[in-house]
Amino acid sequence: MKRFFSHNWLMLLIALQPILDAVAFFNQNEVATAAGYIRLGILLLMPLCVLLTRRGGRAFWISMGVMAFYSGLHVLNCFRLGYISLYFDLAYLVKVLQMPVLAICFVCLIRDEQTKKQAFRGLWIAAAELALMLLAAYFSHTGNSTYGEGLGFSGWVINDNRNAHSIILVTLSVFAVCLAVLNGKRFWAILIPLAAAAGFLTNGTKGCYYSLFAVFGGYLIFLLLEAVVRRKHLLRRMTLLLAALMIAAVVIYPYTPRAKVSAALANANHDGEIEAALLEKNIDISRMTPEQRFRDPQVREVYEYYYFRYMVGVLPDLFERFGMDRVLLWFNMSTDTARLIDTRQIKLCYAGLLWDDCDLQTKMVGFEVSQLGFDGTHDLENDWPAIYYYYGYFGIVLYAGFVLYFVLCLLRKLFSDFRGSLTAENFALALSLALLLGLAQFSGAVLRRPNVSVYLALVLGLIWIQTRPEKRENVRED
Repeated sequence: MKRFFSHNWLMLLIALQPILDAVAFFNQNEVATAAGYIRLGILLLMPLCVLLTRRGGRAFWISMGVMAFYSGLHVLNCFRLGYISLYFDLAYLVKVLQMPVLAICFVCLIRDEQTKKQAFRGLWIAAAELALMLLAAYFSHTGNSTYGEGLGFSGWVINDNRNAHSIILVTLSVFAVCLAVLNGKRFWAILIPLAAAAGFLTNGTKGCYYSLFAVFGGYLIFLLLEAVVRRKHLLRRMTLLLAALMIAAVVIYPYTPRAKVSAALANANHDGEIEAALLEKNIDISRMTPEQRFRDPQVREVYEYYYFRYMVGVLPDLFERFGMDRVLLWFNMSTDTARLIDTRQIKLCYAGLLWDDCDLQTKMVGFEVSQLGFDGTHDLENDWPAIYYYYGYFGIVLYAGFVLYFVLCLLRKLFSDFRGSLTAENFALALSLALLLGLAQFSGAVLRRPNVSVYLALVLGLIWIQTRPEKRENVRED
Protein backbone atom coordinates (compact mmCIF):
# COMPACT_ATOMS: atom_id res chain seq x y z
CA MET A 1 0.00 0.00 0.00
CA LYS A 2 2.84 2.37 0.81
CA ARG A 3 4.45 1.71 -2.56
CA PHE A 4 1.13 2.10 -4.37
CA PHE A 5 0.39 5.40 -2.67
CA SER A 6 3.87 6.79 -3.27
CA HIS A 7 3.52 6.03 -6.99
CA ASN A 8 -0.07 7.26 -7.33
CA TRP A 9 -0.66 9.93 -4.67
CA LEU A 10 -1.11 12.80 -7.12
CA MET A 11 -3.40 10.81 -9.38
CA LEU A 12 -5.56 9.88 -6.38
CA LEU A 13 -5.62 13.47 -5.15
CA ILE A 14 -6.91 14.78 -8.47
CA ALA A 15 -9.33 11.91 -9.02
CA LEU A 16 -10.79 12.67 -5.59
CA GLN A 17 -11.93 16.18 -6.57
CA PRO A 18 -15.16 15.34 -8.49
CA ILE A 19 -16.09 12.88 -5.76
CA LEU A 20 -15.75 15.62 -3.14
CA ASP A 21 -18.13 17.81 -5.15
CA ALA A 22 -20.68 14.99 -5.14
CA VAL A 23 -20.14 14.49 -1.39
CA ALA A 24 -20.80 18.20 -0.86
CA PHE A 25 -24.06 17.88 -2.81
CA PHE A 26 -25.38 14.97 -0.77
CA ASN A 27 -23.95 16.22 2.54
CA GLN A 28 -24.70 19.95 2.29
CA ASN A 29 -25.80 21.90 5.32
CA GLU A 30 -25.91 25.50 6.48
CA VAL A 31 -22.46 25.44 8.10
CA ALA A 32 -20.04 23.40 6.01
CA THR A 33 -19.64 20.07 4.26
CA ALA A 34 -17.40 17.09 4.79
CA ALA A 35 -15.84 17.88 1.41
CA GLY A 36 -14.86 21.33 2.67
CA TYR A 37 -13.10 19.90 5.69
CA ILE A 38 -11.29 17.35 3.51
CA ARG A 39 -10.08 20.09 1.20
CA LEU A 40 -8.90 22.10 4.20
CA GLY A 41 -7.02 19.02 5.40
CA ILE A 42 -5.36 18.66 1.99
CA LEU A 43 -4.33 22.32 2.09
CA LEU A 44 -2.66 21.79 5.47
CA LEU A 45 -1.03 18.48 4.54
CA MET A 46 0.54 19.54 1.25
CA PRO A 47 3.07 22.02 2.74
CA LEU A 48 3.78 19.46 5.45
CA CYS A 49 4.58 16.88 2.77
CA VAL A 50 6.98 19.34 1.15
CA LEU A 51 8.76 19.79 4.49
CA LEU A 52 8.88 16.06 5.29
CA THR A 53 10.28 15.19 1.87
CA ARG A 54 12.76 18.08 2.14
CA ARG A 55 11.85 19.35 -1.31
CA GLY A 56 11.09 22.87 -0.19
CA GLY A 57 14.01 25.05 -1.14
CA ARG A 58 14.58 28.75 -0.68
CA ALA A 59 11.77 29.66 -3.10
CA PHE A 60 9.29 27.65 -1.01
CA TRP A 61 10.17 29.46 2.21
CA ILE A 62 10.23 32.87 0.57
CA SER A 63 6.83 32.30 -1.07
CA MET A 64 5.22 31.07 2.15
CA GLY A 65 6.83 33.91 4.08
CA VAL A 66 5.47 36.55 1.67
CA MET A 67 1.94 35.11 1.96
CA ALA A 68 2.19 34.97 5.75
CA PHE A 69 3.51 38.53 5.90
CA TYR A 70 0.74 39.87 3.70
CA SER A 71 -1.93 37.95 5.63
CA GLY A 72 -0.59 39.42 8.87
CA LEU A 73 -0.84 42.96 7.47
CA HIS A 74 -4.42 42.38 6.31
CA VAL A 75 -5.51 40.96 9.66
CA LEU A 76 -3.76 43.68 11.68
CA ASN A 77 -5.42 46.38 9.61
CA CYS A 78 -8.83 44.79 10.16
CA PHE A 79 -8.10 44.77 13.90
CA ARG A 80 -7.16 48.45 13.65
CA LEU A 81 -10.55 49.24 12.14
CA GLY A 82 -12.46 46.87 14.40
CA TYR A 83 -13.17 43.33 13.24
CA ILE A 84 -16.74 42.38 12.40
CA SER A 85 -15.91 38.67 12.18
CA LEU A 86 -12.33 37.43 12.43
CA TYR A 87 -13.39 33.84 11.71
CA PHE A 88 -15.31 34.67 8.51
CA ASP A 89 -12.56 36.90 7.16
CA LEU A 90 -9.83 34.33 7.87
CA ALA A 91 -11.88 31.51 6.35
CA TYR A 92 -12.30 33.55 3.18
CA LEU A 93 -8.60 34.42 3.13
CA VAL A 94 -7.67 30.74 3.40
CA LYS A 95 -9.83 29.96 0.34
CA VAL A 96 -8.00 32.63 -1.65
CA LEU A 97 -4.58 31.46 -0.49
CA GLN A 98 -5.26 27.83 -1.43
CA MET A 99 -4.31 28.28 -5.09
CA PRO A 100 -0.82 29.82 -4.60
CA VAL A 101 -0.06 27.51 -1.68
CA LEU A 102 -0.98 24.37 -3.63
CA ALA A 103 0.76 25.64 -6.77
CA ILE A 104 4.01 26.08 -4.86
CA CYS A 105 3.61 22.62 -3.32
CA PHE A 106 3.02 21.08 -6.74
CA VAL A 107 6.14 22.82 -8.06
CA CYS A 108 8.15 21.27 -5.21
CA LEU A 109 6.59 17.79 -5.37
CA ILE A 110 6.24 17.18 -9.13
CA ARG A 111 9.90 16.65 -9.93
CA ASP A 112 9.99 13.72 -12.35
CA GLU A 113 8.25 12.28 -15.39
CA GLN A 114 6.42 9.64 -13.35
CA THR A 115 4.76 12.22 -11.12
CA LYS A 116 3.86 14.37 -14.10
CA LYS A 117 2.17 11.38 -15.73
CA GLN A 118 0.27 10.85 -12.49
CA ALA A 119 -1.15 14.35 -12.80
CA PHE A 120 -2.40 13.79 -16.34
CA ARG A 121 -3.86 10.38 -15.43
CA GLY A 122 -5.62 11.99 -12.50
CA LEU A 123 -7.12 14.66 -14.76
CA TRP A 124 -8.33 12.05 -17.23
CA ILE A 125 -9.88 9.96 -14.47
CA ALA A 126 -11.53 13.06 -13.00
CA ALA A 127 -13.00 13.87 -16.44
CA ALA A 128 -14.41 10.34 -16.74
CA GLU A 129 -15.85 10.56 -13.21
CA LEU A 130 -17.52 13.87 -14.00
CA ALA A 131 -19.09 12.45 -17.18
CA LEU A 132 -20.39 9.37 -15.34
CA MET A 133 -21.77 11.49 -12.49
CA LEU A 134 -23.62 13.75 -14.93
CA LEU A 135 -25.20 10.73 -16.57
CA ALA A 136 -26.11 9.18 -13.22
CA ALA A 137 -27.61 12.43 -11.96
CA TYR A 138 -29.63 12.89 -15.17
CA PHE A 139 -31.08 9.38 -15.37
CA SER A 140 -31.77 9.23 -11.63
CA HIS A 141 -33.44 12.67 -11.70
CA THR A 142 -31.34 13.74 -8.72
CA GLY A 143 -29.22 16.44 -10.34
CA ASN A 144 -29.43 20.19 -9.96
CA SER A 145 -30.35 22.55 -12.80
CA THR A 146 -28.10 25.45 -13.68
CA TYR A 147 -30.61 28.30 -13.84
CA GLY A 148 -33.94 26.58 -13.22
CA GLU A 149 -36.13 23.85 -14.65
CA GLY A 150 -35.21 23.31 -18.29
CA LEU A 151 -32.48 25.95 -18.18
CA GLY A 152 -29.32 23.90 -18.10
CA PHE A 153 -28.17 20.85 -16.16
CA SER A 154 -25.31 20.78 -13.63
CA GLY A 155 -25.77 17.41 -11.92
CA TRP A 156 -24.70 16.73 -8.35
CA VAL A 157 -23.67 20.30 -7.60
CA ILE A 158 -24.88 22.53 -4.77
CA ASN A 159 -26.44 25.87 -5.76
CA ASP A 160 -23.39 27.92 -4.75
CA ASN A 161 -21.14 25.76 -6.94
CA ARG A 162 -23.03 25.84 -10.24
CA ASN A 163 -20.69 28.39 -11.84
CA ALA A 164 -17.71 26.56 -10.35
CA HIS A 165 -18.99 23.32 -11.88
CA SER A 166 -19.13 24.87 -15.37
CA ILE A 167 -15.47 25.90 -15.07
CA ILE A 168 -14.46 22.44 -13.86
CA LEU A 169 -16.33 20.97 -16.84
CA VAL A 170 -14.40 23.24 -19.21
CA THR A 171 -11.03 22.48 -17.59
CA LEU A 172 -11.46 18.71 -17.53
CA SER A 173 -12.77 18.74 -21.11
CA VAL A 174 -9.54 20.39 -22.25
CA PHE A 175 -7.53 17.49 -20.84
CA ALA A 176 -10.04 14.88 -22.04
CA VAL A 177 -9.67 16.10 -25.63
CA CYS A 178 -5.90 16.06 -25.05
CA LEU A 179 -6.20 12.35 -24.25
CA ALA A 180 -8.07 11.80 -27.52
CA VAL A 181 -5.24 13.55 -29.40
CA LEU A 182 -2.54 11.55 -27.63
CA ASN A 183 -4.35 8.24 -28.08
CA GLY A 184 -5.17 8.86 -31.71
CA LYS A 185 -7.58 5.92 -31.93
CA ARG A 186 -10.80 6.44 -33.85
CA PHE A 187 -13.09 5.45 -30.97
CA TRP A 188 -11.71 7.97 -28.46
CA ALA A 189 -11.19 10.66 -31.11
CA ILE A 190 -14.95 10.55 -31.74
CA LEU A 191 -16.40 9.72 -28.32
CA ILE A 192 -14.52 12.30 -26.22
CA PRO A 193 -15.29 15.38 -28.37
CA LEU A 194 -18.95 14.30 -28.60
CA ALA A 195 -19.16 13.87 -24.82
CA ALA A 196 -17.47 17.24 -24.23
CA ALA A 197 -19.84 18.97 -26.66
CA ALA A 198 -22.85 17.42 -24.92
CA GLY A 199 -21.58 18.67 -21.57
CA PHE A 200 -20.94 22.19 -22.89
CA LEU A 201 -24.31 22.56 -24.60
CA THR A 202 -26.47 21.12 -21.82
CA ASN A 203 -24.82 23.13 -19.03
CA GLY A 204 -26.42 26.42 -20.02
CA THR A 205 -23.74 28.90 -18.94
CA LYS A 206 -22.06 31.36 -21.28
CA GLY A 207 -18.71 30.04 -20.12
CA CYS A 208 -19.46 26.52 -21.30
CA TYR A 209 -21.07 27.52 -24.59
CA TYR A 210 -18.28 29.84 -25.70
CA SER A 211 -15.60 27.51 -24.33
CA LEU A 212 -16.80 24.89 -26.81
CA PHE A 213 -15.42 27.07 -29.60
CA ALA A 214 -12.25 27.89 -27.64
CA VAL A 215 -11.49 24.23 -26.88
CA PHE A 216 -12.46 22.67 -30.21
CA GLY A 217 -11.13 25.57 -32.27
CA GLY A 218 -7.91 25.53 -30.27
CA TYR A 219 -7.31 21.84 -30.80
CA LEU A 220 -8.23 22.14 -34.46
CA ILE A 221 -5.50 24.75 -34.90
CA PHE A 222 -3.10 22.66 -32.81
CA LEU A 223 -3.62 19.54 -34.95
CA LEU A 224 -3.03 21.52 -38.14
CA LEU A 225 0.08 23.19 -36.70
CA GLU A 226 1.42 19.86 -35.46
CA ALA A 227 0.99 18.37 -38.91
CA VAL A 228 2.78 21.27 -40.59
CA VAL A 229 5.48 22.16 -38.05
CA ARG A 230 6.28 18.74 -36.60
CA ARG A 231 5.34 16.67 -39.64
CA LYS A 232 2.95 14.59 -37.56
CA HIS A 233 0.20 12.47 -39.02
CA LEU A 234 -2.96 14.58 -39.14
CA LEU A 235 -5.90 13.09 -37.26
CA ARG A 236 -8.33 13.83 -40.08
CA ARG A 237 -11.44 12.32 -38.53
CA MET A 238 -10.94 14.22 -35.32
CA THR A 239 -10.16 17.45 -37.17
CA LEU A 240 -13.34 17.18 -39.21
CA LEU A 241 -15.36 16.25 -36.13
CA LEU A 242 -14.14 19.27 -34.18
CA ALA A 243 -15.07 21.58 -37.06
CA ALA A 244 -18.46 19.88 -37.46
CA LEU A 245 -19.23 20.20 -33.75
CA MET A 246 -18.51 23.94 -33.79
CA ILE A 247 -20.80 24.40 -36.79
CA ALA A 248 -23.48 22.28 -35.14
CA ALA A 249 -23.23 24.37 -31.95
CA VAL A 250 -24.04 27.49 -33.99
CA VAL A 251 -26.92 25.81 -35.85
CA ILE A 252 -28.64 24.37 -32.79
CA TYR A 253 -28.01 27.40 -30.57
CA PRO A 254 -31.68 28.55 -30.59
CA TYR A 255 -32.64 25.21 -28.99
CA THR A 256 -29.95 25.18 -26.28
CA PRO A 257 -30.45 26.09 -22.59
CA ARG A 258 -28.08 29.01 -23.13
CA ALA A 259 -30.39 30.51 -25.75
CA LYS A 260 -33.39 30.13 -23.43
CA VAL A 261 -31.56 31.90 -20.61
CA SER A 262 -30.50 34.72 -22.93
CA ALA A 263 -34.07 35.06 -24.23
CA ALA A 264 -35.40 35.28 -20.69
CA LEU A 265 -32.89 38.02 -19.86
CA ALA A 266 -33.77 39.88 -23.06
CA ASN A 267 -37.46 39.80 -22.16
CA ALA A 268 -36.60 41.32 -18.79
CA ASN A 269 -34.63 44.11 -20.40
CA HIS A 270 -35.91 47.67 -20.20
CA ASP A 271 -34.08 49.37 -23.05
CA GLY A 272 -34.98 52.99 -23.52
CA GLU A 273 -37.23 53.32 -20.47
CA ILE A 274 -35.34 56.24 -18.96
CA GLU A 275 -35.10 58.13 -22.26
CA ALA A 276 -38.81 57.52 -23.04
CA ALA A 277 -39.90 58.73 -19.62
CA LEU A 278 -37.89 61.93 -20.06
CA LEU A 279 -39.18 62.52 -23.59
CA GLU A 280 -42.69 62.51 -22.16
CA LYS A 281 -41.54 65.51 -20.14
CA ASN A 282 -40.13 67.05 -23.34
CA ILE A 283 -36.56 66.48 -22.15
CA ASP A 284 -34.02 65.07 -24.58
CA ILE A 285 -30.91 63.89 -22.74
CA SER A 286 -29.04 62.65 -25.80
CA ARG A 287 -26.96 65.84 -25.91
CA MET A 288 -26.65 66.34 -22.17
CA THR A 289 -23.43 65.49 -20.37
CA PRO A 290 -23.57 63.27 -17.28
CA GLU A 291 -22.88 66.36 -15.14
CA GLN A 292 -25.81 68.23 -16.72
CA ARG A 293 -28.11 65.26 -16.16
CA PHE A 294 -27.05 65.03 -12.53
CA ARG A 295 -27.71 68.73 -11.87
CA ASP A 296 -31.13 68.87 -13.55
CA PRO A 297 -33.87 68.18 -10.91
CA GLN A 298 -36.41 66.81 -13.40
CA VAL A 299 -33.90 64.49 -15.00
CA ARG A 300 -32.68 63.30 -11.63
CA GLU A 301 -36.19 62.52 -10.50
CA VAL A 302 -36.66 60.08 -13.40
CA TYR A 303 -33.20 58.59 -12.92
CA GLU A 304 -33.78 58.02 -9.22
CA TYR A 305 -37.06 56.26 -9.86
CA TYR A 306 -35.64 53.81 -12.40
CA TYR A 307 -32.32 53.25 -10.65
CA PHE A 308 -34.14 52.33 -7.46
CA ARG A 309 -36.50 50.07 -9.39
CA TYR A 310 -33.67 48.28 -11.20
CA MET A 311 -31.33 47.75 -8.24
CA VAL A 312 -33.28 47.50 -5.01
CA GLY A 313 -34.29 43.92 -5.72
CA VAL A 314 -30.65 42.88 -6.07
CA LEU A 315 -29.14 44.73 -3.10
CA PRO A 316 -31.90 46.29 -0.96
CA ASP A 317 -29.45 48.20 1.25
CA LEU A 318 -27.46 49.80 -1.59
CA PHE A 319 -29.21 53.18 -1.46
CA GLU A 320 -29.71 53.09 2.29
CA ARG A 321 -25.98 52.64 2.89
CA PHE A 322 -24.51 54.93 0.23
CA GLY A 323 -27.29 57.23 -0.90
CA MET A 324 -28.78 57.77 -4.35
CA ASP A 325 -26.29 60.50 -5.36
CA ARG A 326 -23.27 58.22 -5.05
CA VAL A 327 -24.95 55.44 -7.03
CA LEU A 328 -25.90 57.83 -9.81
CA LEU A 329 -22.33 59.11 -10.00
CA TRP A 330 -20.87 55.60 -9.91
CA PHE A 331 -22.84 54.63 -13.01
CA ASN A 332 -22.10 58.08 -14.52
CA MET A 333 -25.82 58.73 -15.15
CA SER A 334 -25.91 55.84 -17.61
CA THR A 335 -29.11 54.76 -19.38
CA ASP A 336 -27.68 51.39 -20.38
CA THR A 337 -30.30 49.19 -18.75
CA ALA A 338 -28.39 46.01 -19.57
CA ARG A 339 -25.70 47.30 -17.24
CA LEU A 340 -28.08 48.79 -14.67
CA ILE A 341 -29.92 45.51 -14.11
CA ASP A 342 -26.75 43.39 -14.21
CA THR A 343 -26.28 41.79 -10.79
CA ARG A 344 -22.51 41.77 -11.20
CA GLN A 345 -22.39 45.48 -12.00
CA ILE A 346 -24.59 46.33 -9.02
CA LYS A 347 -22.35 44.32 -6.71
CA LEU A 348 -19.29 46.01 -8.17
CA CYS A 349 -20.93 49.35 -7.43
CA TYR A 350 -21.53 48.33 -3.80
CA ALA A 351 -17.93 47.16 -3.31
CA GLY A 352 -16.54 50.17 -5.18
CA LEU A 353 -18.44 52.66 -3.02
CA LEU A 354 -17.29 50.81 0.08
CA TRP A 355 -13.73 50.99 -1.28
CA ASP A 356 -14.04 54.75 -1.78
CA ASP A 357 -14.71 55.12 1.95
CA CYS A 358 -11.50 53.27 2.90
CA ASP A 359 -8.34 55.00 4.06
CA LEU A 360 -4.95 54.48 2.39
CA GLN A 361 -3.83 51.71 4.78
CA THR A 362 -6.98 49.72 4.03
CA LYS A 363 -6.62 50.24 0.29
CA MET A 364 -3.13 48.79 0.53
CA VAL A 365 -4.28 45.47 2.07
CA GLY A 366 -8.03 45.39 1.37
CA PHE A 367 -11.15 45.73 3.48
CA GLU A 368 -12.73 43.01 5.61
CA VAL A 369 -14.95 40.70 3.54
CA SER A 370 -17.45 40.60 6.42
CA GLN A 371 -18.44 44.17 5.52
CA LEU A 372 -20.35 42.62 2.62
CA GLY A 373 -22.30 40.32 4.91
CA PHE A 374 -22.15 36.59 5.55
CA ASP A 375 -24.74 35.12 3.16
CA GLY A 376 -22.88 35.80 -0.11
CA THR A 377 -25.58 38.16 -1.40
CA HIS A 378 -23.12 41.03 -1.79
CA ASP A 379 -20.07 38.92 -2.66
CA LEU A 380 -18.56 39.93 -6.00
CA GLU A 381 -19.10 37.60 -8.93
CA ASN A 382 -15.84 38.51 -10.68
CA ASP A 383 -12.62 37.12 -9.24
CA TRP A 384 -10.08 39.77 -10.19
CA PRO A 385 -12.09 42.76 -8.91
CA ALA A 386 -12.80 40.75 -5.76
CA ILE A 387 -9.09 40.20 -5.13
CA TYR A 388 -8.51 43.91 -5.74
CA TYR A 389 -11.18 45.15 -3.33
CA TYR A 390 -10.84 42.50 -0.63
CA TYR A 391 -7.02 42.42 -0.57
CA GLY A 392 -5.98 45.84 -1.84
CA TYR A 393 -3.13 47.07 -3.99
CA PHE A 394 -0.64 44.82 -2.26
CA GLY A 395 -2.82 41.73 -2.59
CA ILE A 396 -3.69 42.16 -6.26
CA VAL A 397 -0.06 42.84 -7.20
CA LEU A 398 1.13 39.73 -5.34
CA TYR A 399 -1.59 37.50 -6.77
CA ALA A 400 -1.38 38.76 -10.35
CA GLY A 401 2.41 38.76 -10.20
CA PHE A 402 2.42 35.14 -9.02
CA VAL A 403 0.27 34.04 -11.97
CA LEU A 404 2.16 36.25 -14.41
CA TYR A 405 5.43 34.53 -13.50
CA PHE A 406 4.09 31.20 -14.82
CA VAL A 407 2.67 32.88 -17.92
CA LEU A 408 6.12 34.34 -18.65
CA CYS A 409 7.71 30.92 -18.15
CA LEU A 410 5.28 29.54 -20.71
CA LEU A 411 5.97 32.31 -23.21
CA ARG A 412 9.74 32.04 -22.71
CA LYS A 413 9.63 28.33 -23.51
CA LEU A 414 7.40 28.91 -26.50
CA PHE A 415 9.66 31.55 -28.05
CA SER A 416 12.88 29.65 -27.29
CA ASP A 417 11.71 26.31 -28.69
CA PHE A 418 8.40 26.59 -30.52
CA ARG A 419 8.73 23.32 -32.41
CA GLY A 420 9.80 21.33 -29.37
CA SER A 421 7.07 22.89 -27.24
CA LEU A 422 4.30 22.01 -29.67
CA THR A 423 2.97 18.94 -27.86
CA ALA A 424 -0.56 17.98 -26.88
CA GLU A 425 0.28 18.15 -23.16
CA ASN A 426 1.79 21.63 -23.42
CA PHE A 427 -1.11 22.88 -25.50
CA ALA A 428 -3.61 21.52 -22.96
CA LEU A 429 -1.80 23.33 -20.17
CA ALA A 430 -1.64 26.62 -22.07
CA LEU A 431 -5.27 26.43 -23.18
CA SER A 432 -6.57 25.49 -19.74
CA LEU A 433 -4.57 28.33 -18.15
CA ALA A 434 -5.96 30.86 -20.63
CA LEU A 435 -9.53 29.66 -20.06
CA LEU A 436 -9.19 29.59 -16.28
CA LEU A 437 -7.75 33.11 -16.11
CA GLY A 438 -10.37 34.41 -18.52
CA LEU A 439 -13.26 32.73 -16.72
CA ALA A 440 -11.94 34.12 -13.43
CA GLN A 441 -12.97 37.57 -14.65
CA PHE A 442 -16.43 36.56 -15.78
CA SER A 443 -17.43 33.87 -13.30
CA GLY A 444 -15.99 34.65 -9.90
CA ALA A 445 -15.46 30.98 -9.17
CA VAL A 446 -11.83 30.27 -10.09
CA LEU A 447 -9.61 32.03 -7.55
CA ARG A 448 -11.96 31.88 -4.56
CA ARG A 449 -13.50 28.41 -4.91
CA PRO A 450 -11.24 25.63 -3.57
CA ASN A 451 -12.84 22.99 -5.80
CA VAL A 452 -11.78 25.01 -8.87
CA SER A 453 -8.57 26.68 -7.72
CA VAL A 454 -6.99 23.26 -7.13
CA TYR A 455 -7.02 22.73 -10.91
CA LEU A 456 -5.44 26.12 -11.56
CA ALA A 457 -2.76 25.30 -8.98
CA LEU A 458 -2.07 21.97 -10.68
CA VAL A 459 -1.88 23.59 -14.13
CA LEU A 460 0.64 26.14 -12.84
CA GLY A 461 2.69 23.38 -11.21
CA LEU A 462 2.76 21.39 -14.45
CA ILE A 463 3.66 24.48 -16.48
CA TRP A 464 6.67 24.98 -14.23
CA ILE A 465 7.79 21.39 -14.77
CA GLN A 466 7.32 21.65 -18.52
CA THR A 467 9.14 24.97 -18.86
CA ARG A 468 12.17 24.39 -16.65
CA PRO A 469 15.31 25.20 -18.66
CA GLU A 470 16.70 21.70 -18.16
CA LYS A 471 13.41 20.01 -18.99
CA ARG A 472 12.92 18.23 -22.29
CA GLU A 473 9.35 17.37 -23.17
CA ASN A 474 8.35 13.93 -24.30
CA VAL A 475 6.46 14.19 -27.56
CA ARG A 476 3.73 11.95 -28.89
CA GLU A 477 4.92 9.23 -31.20
CA ASP A 478 3.10 8.37 -34.42
